[in-house]
Amino acid sequence: MANRKVSNMLALAVLSLLNERPMHPYEIAATMKQRGIPDVIKLNNGSLYSVVDSLLKQAWIVPLETQREGKHPERTIYAPTDAGVAEFHDWIRELIYAPVKEYPHLPVALSFIGHISPKETAALLEQRIIFVQKDIVQRRAGNDYAVSQGLARIFIIEQEFIVNQLEAELAWLRSFIREIKDGVLTRLEDGEQVWINSTPMDDEDSDA
Repeated sequence: MANRKVSNMLALAVLSLLNERPMHPYEIAATMKQRGIPDVIKLNNGSLYSVVDSLLKQAWIVPLETQREGKHPERTIYAPTDAGVAEFHDWIRELIYAPVKEYPHLPVALSFIGHISPKETAALLEQRIIFVQKDIVQRRAGNDYAVSQGLARIFIIEQEFIVNQLEAELAWLRSFIREIKDGVLTRLEDGEQVWINSTPMDDEDSDA
């Protein structure tokens, strides 16, 4: 991976939108929200303006003009430089082909899950399923609404990817819970208990 002086993913989003057309930061933020980008990149006004300053310092964007509408404060419209366009294209290509080591929270919890009893683990995972199912429904509804409002599918394709990941997680969670309840993960063939901090789930728990 290239060692970029500006590596914040919010900077990538800003460059992406400015590659479409010149915008001021307020319009950038509004467009990001319309397309659901804050679901994959953290957005707040302070960090947005900080990123714009960083891009200016690297000469990846330049101010075109300043506008004032009514009582609103002046808004500076920015556009990418040739260097900014080249950097954006290199950056997005790299993100697509080169996997990056990520550290999602669920695998961290699963690393230590043996310290919670099988019964409680199954109950907690069942609660997670409820949240995952709700997230899937909301994202699908959001996608459908965006498309119905004329937003091209390509601008929300990352949401389809996220839904696909959530559906895969949902299937795995259900399978894992069945294994826990069936005792597959808590006992060896000779019946020895292997879960770290618990007693085996009894027949009543297995039928739950």
